Amino acid sequence: MKGKLSDQLISEPLNTIYAKGQTGVLVVYRGTIEKKVFFEQGCCVLANSNVPEEDLGGLLIKIGKITPDQLEAAERKGSKQLLGKFLVEANILMADELTDFLVLQSQEIIYPIFNWNSGEFEFQIGAVSLRDGQKLSLSVPNLIFEGIRRINNPEIVHKGLRGLDKLIRFCPHYESKVSEIFLKPDEAFVLSRVDASTRISEILQLSPLGLEVTQKILYGFLSTGIIEFVSPVSDSPPVASTATKTRPYRPSPAPEFNLEIGSQSKEDPEDDMGTAKAEIFLMLDTAKNRNYYDLLGVSATAASDELKKSYYTLAKKFHPDRYHHLKDTELKNALEIIFSTLAQAYDTLKVPATRGSYDSKIYKLDATPSAEDKPPRVNSPSTAAGSGQQKLAELNYRQGRGYLDQQDYWSAIQAFRQSVRLEPGNARYRYYLGVALSKNPKWRREAEEHFVKAIEIEQFNAEYYIALGALYKDVGMLKRAESQFKQALQISPHNAAAQEALEGLQESNGKGSKALNSLKNLFRKR
Repeated sequence: MKGKLSDQLISEPLNTIYAKGQTGVLVVYRGTIEKKVFFEQGCCVLANSNVPEEDLGGLLIKIGKITPDQLEAAERKGSKQLLGKFLVEANILMADELTDFLVLQSQEIIYPIFNWNSGEFEFQIGAVSLRDGQKLSLSVPNLIFEGIRRINNPEIVHKGLRGLDKLIRFCPHYESKVSEIFLKPDEAFVLSRVDASTRISEILQLSPLGLEVTQKILYGFLSTGIIEFVSPVSDSPPVASTATKTRPYRPSPAPEFNLEIGSQSKEDPEDDMGTAKAEIFLMLDTAKNRNYYDLLGVSATAASDELKKSYYTLAKKFHPDRYHHLKDTELKNALEIIFSTLAQAYDTLKVPATRGSYDSKIYKLDATPSAEDKPPRVNSPSTAAGSGQQKLAELNYRQGRGYLDQQDYWSAIQAFRQSVRLEPGNARYRYYLGVALSKNPKWRREAEEHFVKAIEIEQFNAEYYIALGALYKDVGMLKRAESQFKQALQISPHNAAAQEALEGLQESNGKGSKALNSLKNLFRKR
């Protein structure tokens, strides 16, 4: 396999080697620069380069791990290829540290290639011979996705997308491929907008991330085999993991749209905030009390195209980011509920299997005589059980927990916020969003809101009361803090965390009273 990067972008040969599980060396060169990427059974095991700045010694000096004198001493002992071994034997690096730095070096050699739109490549199939300790295990999908994140040449992304009017859909078994990549919350959101057959332009219209970022994300999914282009003429069955039938391709111009979600026309209701608020709260009432068809404004016999058109129109109209400049918390919370419920409604109705189950509940096809006549609330967690929406929410939650453990609170907040947006009725997501928000004094008001909401949803979880009490204690609202700790003990009388928190609060109150009495005595008239 060989080719020119002007004809094939680097992600293509990388994905081919990975998909076929091949062993060999991919040589990429441009001018005097030559880089080699080694593979064993489709896994990247090492990369090297003839660029001086990309050798291991230069990298270790750059990040402050060794000094130039130490590098010079190592080079006097032997060749540069034995540098790592020398540093470990000299106790300058630990063995596991050396492995981490070799991984970093290989990544920093590979990532710049994604910005190349000229040069050549050749894959030489054959056994790979590497010294002990040099063989790594780098995920090719993660290498591709991160390399695309770092692209700063828009022309490369445009070339990879092949035009904004292209139809895309999920590849077979895409879920297993998604699990291999550490997706960011915004990337998971873009993925959730793909269905059996979607135009790239439609996703760009809906995404609040901006044109360039959203295009990179879509190119990343295409390059890692998570999504694929829909062929104009295809007799093959749909490849999406759901039971949805892919509608036939019908050539038509790409829809016109405004890429800036926040921009408004003169007729936009936001020009009259009174009208806008009335519409939002009316829609909120519909989201809470009506069925999915009423919410989307379609009939129960609506075709998939009609569902999609209605969803995209409403999602754009009630997107929370359109009103990011407002300080009205109640309004923002209403928009979050509307937006997530719209997504949940569309995800349920676009799949025949889940739509049929939902219809049977609405129209009492399998109801008992004692069942209530009122349709189920559309924000019920059971409505779309097992849907892709819930999987993405859980994926964001797991990522948020990872960020929280690393004390990267900003990233944790973004991940948990996306989980709450996708599943607003999940108390656990609300609780962890509150935990992350409470780390910054400026966000404590919002943290309180999510703790309170978590308690409303799940009233017998002592952990939620303890968290809210700790928040109140931090801001000096000691009476409220005491009340929450006592509530936790009523639910769980032997809860050690609640007991300790209450005792600590009472102890600090006692010290405060003594200090106040001492101050009064100091100024008492003699």
